Amino acid sequence: MSKALLQVSDLGVEIGTGKHATRILRGVNLEIKPGEIRGLVGESGGGKTMVGKAITGLLPSSAVVSSGRILFQEQNLLELPAKNRRLLLGTKIAMILQQPSTALNPVLRIENQITDVLTRRLGYDRKSARDYALELLSMVHIRAPERVLRQYPHELSGGMCQRVVIAIAFAGKPSLIVADEPTTALDVTVQFEILKLIKELQAKTGTAVLFVTHDLGVVAKICDVVSVIFAGRILEQGRTEDVIGRPAHPYTQALIAASPRLDRPDAGLQPVPGELTASLWNDAVASDLEQSHA
Repeated sequence: MSKALLQVSDLGVEIGTGKHATRILRGVNLEIKPGEIRGLVGESGGGKTMVGKAITGLLPSSAVVSSGRILFQEQNLLELPAKNRRLLLGTKIAMILQQPSTALNPVLRIENQITDVLTRRLGYDRKSARDYALELLSMVHIRAPERVLRQYPHELSGGMCQRVVIAIAFAGKPSLIVADEPTTALDVTVQFEILKLIKELQAKTGTAVLFVTHDLGVVAKICDVVSVIFAGRILEQGRTEDVIGRPAHPYTQALIAASPRLDRPDAGLQPVPGELTASLWNDAVASDLEQSHA
């Protein structure tokens, strides 16, 4: 059995301090093995994006890690000096954001945005960086990469911009990529192409991926394993085919029942029962109170 590349243990994150602190993550545990794609799925507000930001060190300034460890290659990221942790981004760990239009600088040409990463983080000279930038754009199936290098983000479609963002993420041959809902802002046809591209590059490079999404259909297509999160807690996790095919937790069962089925076009959608989510929130709050009085 291969050793975990990333191991998140008892991770807690809070917004604010003291009596006004709000718990966002409550004892999250998950691990990712080398070359594995792990899905992290749940509703909006469930905490999945915060897990990705905690791993990459991109939590908002108002958020603090209140408990736990994040071991990456057996090194606790939470104990690293801020400068050392920033150096990991773009080299050992990379991120694909859900909004390519905001991930790219609108006033810089695509060439500058790719080559700056290569020269500043990876030590390329300008000529080598430009040559590699062309190679990266070809790798993500962008036609006429010479022309695209000269363009600005607003001259490209959303799908093209996301391909550029993916190229930048894979540029440093990272061991781990956190993909935070990278298809949300794209139309359905482009979503499929981007998912196929990420899967293709991941298989080619052996990079592990944490794929954050609210879409179980996406999880079924590309993830090896999946964790289901709600109210900042992991409720169920395991091999994707097991969790989706034989869900054990009522919340996972409800999520699957709420997903549209192409093989059952006449079946109506079943919303996640309000009493179930209310019960889960009550359990989470009760746990918070127990910990605060401990």
